[in-house]
Amino acid sequence: LVDVRIGTDIGAGPFENYFFEQDVYESALNGLQWIIDNKDTAWPGVDESLHGIDIISLSWGITSHESGGSDGEDMHSRILDEATEAGVTVSNAAGNDGEDNDGLSGMSASSLSITVGATDDKNTVERGDDTIASYSSRGPRRDNGDNNPINELIPEISAPGTNIIQAEGCVTSGGCTNYLSDASENTYTGRGSGTSYATPSVTGIIALVIEANPDLDPLQIKEVLKQTAERRGPASAPDVDPYWNRDFGYGMVDAYEAVKMAQHLNQTEQSASIDPYLQNHLLDYNVSGSTGAIVGHSWGQQGVVERVEFRIGDGEWSEATYEIADNLSAGESFNWTVVLDLDGLSKGNQTVEIRAVSGEMISLPVLVTVEGTGLGMESSSGGVVLYAIGLAVLVMLLAAVLGWRMHSVSSELSRDSPNLNQSVMDAELVVSDDESPTDDFESLTVAELKDLLQQKGLSKSGNKQNLVDRLRDN
Repeated sequence: LVDVRIGTDIGAGPFENYFFEQDVYESALNGLQWIIDNKDTAWPGVDESLHGIDIISLSWGITSHESGGSDGEDMHSRILDEATEAGVTVSNAAGNDGEDNDGLSGMSASSLSITVGATDDKNTVERGDDTIASYSSRGPRRDNGDNNPINELIPEISAPGTNIIQAEGCVTSGGCTNYLSDASENTYTGRGSGTSYATPSVTGIIALVIEANPDLDPLQIKEVLKQTAERRGPASAPDVDPYWNRDFGYGMVDAYEAVKMAQHLNQTEQSASIDPYLQNHLLDYNVSGSTGAIVGHSWGQQGVVERVEFRIGDGEWSEATYEIADNLSAGESFNWTVVLDLDGLSKGNQTVEIRAVSGEMISLPVLVTVEGTGLGMESSSGGVVLYAIGLAVLVMLLAAVLGWRMHSVSSELSRDSPNLNQSVMDAELVVSDDESPTDDFESLTVAELKDLLQQKGLSKSGNKQNLVDRLRDN
């Protein structure tokens, strides 16, 4: 921990003393710049793994120079963006202006920081009764005119900030001026509320995520917190994002799920390929008999998703079933489905991993635990229900049975009626190896087109028109 005082030289924080207000602006910028300059500093007497600065935790805001809230272009928001781009993850408080606030103030309006709202946990362990704190500033941020509505969706995350036990430097009945040279006389008797109290808990979770996976950069860490958060409230801007809520952000932070995701990315060596602007989310998982169906949707906030693929455990990647429009653009989502034969999976819990792909980059994966029965034959594809292959096997079996029966009938006729005058005309349908049974590919489903491509040993990637064109060309 590196303690950086970004108030004035005599210890005043923002607006603790009106006469030092202007000094606060400059001191805040100087303190943040010092952090950026020392992000890789080799501190004396500590292990190399502890060098530099990884996280900024900001539990106070500053009034913007423009009227009302900031659009993220004020000098304090910009320097927090610079810190993020330099590799320092920023966790900062959303502010305490309540639900009727006019945007967010400077330092709470940064485009790249992780801005934290506060919840009221009602002093219970259960999360089900948690609500947004009445004082917590709501989003969105004011529009900065960059034609990117995503960065106006602030705050991003929320955490407990009401009636929090705090360590105090002094306890008095009135004002408190901290003249103590150290914190040896601190007590733990005070309680306080505010987004300032919610922010340090998120900062601690960020530290756990970095410990679990030091290869993640600040924007990837931010995406991990967003995707693993516990969703709360309806979407406030569904045309922009189906999950963001102006009170809770993308939800209440979930330390366990965030660390688990970070560990998974580290263990599977996927960290370097994660694009935080590729979105991939679970919609539903249901089981009917021995069939499990996982349904989700994907989109690109910048650019588009090219394909969706999945694997079971550490098996090979296969493509999910989906249809992508020819003119798909950034922000447009499409649904995908993964159908599993649970009898074909080993008995017990299995992890299915689904990810969206664009070029060499991938989204954070959706991880779904399914329960295999182990009752059926184990397939090389890990239990995927390949209906077309099953149908082909059935057709071949029926053909064999019919052929045997026709042979038996013919033999009986030959023995019983050797002089029978056969006037039956035989007919045979011949399909050459390089022809498909039908060239009406447009009438086939995507799954049927992919089955034909698999039989021909051709690639199954792309939208429906790509699949049709590939079949016609071959």
